[in-house]
Amino acid sequence: MPDGDGLGGEIALAEHLKTLGKEVSIVNSDPTPEKFGLVDPDFEIHIWDPKKPLPQVDLVFAIDVNDRPRLGPLNKALELLKAKVVFIDHHISDETMKHEHVIDEDISSMGEMLHRYFEVVDAEVTFKMALAMYVSIFTDTNAFRHRKTTALSHKICASLVEVGVDPNEVFRRVHQTRSINQMHLLGEVLKNVKTRCQGKIAWVEIPQSLQQKYEATAEDTQAFVDYLLILKEVEVGLLFREEENGKIKISFRSKGKVEIFPLVQKLGGGGHAFEAGVACEGKMQDVVQTVLEAVEKLVS
Repeated sequence: MPDGDGLGGEIALAEHLKTLGKEVSIVNSDPTPEKFGLVDPDFEIHIWDPKKPLPQVDLVFAIDVNDRPRLGPLNKALELLKAKVVFIDHHISDETMKHEHVIDEDISSMGEMLHRYFEVVDAEVTFKMALAMYVSIFTDTNAFRHRKTTALSHKICASLVEVGVDPNEVFRRVHQTRSINQMHLLGEVLKNVKTRCQGKIAWVEIPQSLQQKYEATAEDTQAFVDYLLILKEVEVGLLFREEENGKIKISFRSKGKVEIFPLVQKLGGGGHAFEAGVACEGKMQDVVQTVLEAVEKLVS
């Protein structure tokens, strides 16, 4: 499920490497969501075909990924490739990951991290790189609203606008492309918001039947959890979505008082201190009950 941060980072780094005379291939295991197609106008991102070997390379950069399990189905294919893998990410990681890889948990996005690198090596930033990095920063800061948004984040985006990026066009392409089905799904989901712990916890459940009713993809519902934080009393918002494989994908969001990453890590997930996710086995009602009880202990 590639997002604007990872996709923007891939394109920006690939363009830079090409200027150094390197041959570059971008391979993802899932298709690019339509709204992020603007970062890949030349269709350079290839979808991995398990029936075919990966390109022979000297080095692999895993962008917006902090360990091998997060590579999903590509992990085994990369092991067969026997090339060195360098992880570039800003999500909380195991301490051992920080020695060989580029992990900075205090940075807002891949776009910001790469731009800082490009400045150090005095690299030319083309319009294509600028657009990719702007989309990365814009989406992973949730339109500059997340706590890791700094003065530097805004300065970098200002410099990208000077290169030619149109902020209005980025907003339109990323946020103003919903279908009527997606709007109706959002309405039905928000109509069934539930709360507990004196309103400090809010959650929504999206079963497969509801997704099928509105012909929705998992990506269509990604941002729904953010609406829960609009509620005045809420400290933690959760979205429980039933996947096609029967697993329950849980998205966690916190306003900042409650650090939810340790709990998500225990469940086998990953993310940031106040924004994380995990996929769990089990029936929806059982997973919801177990997770809510654990979150309630954190909140209280």
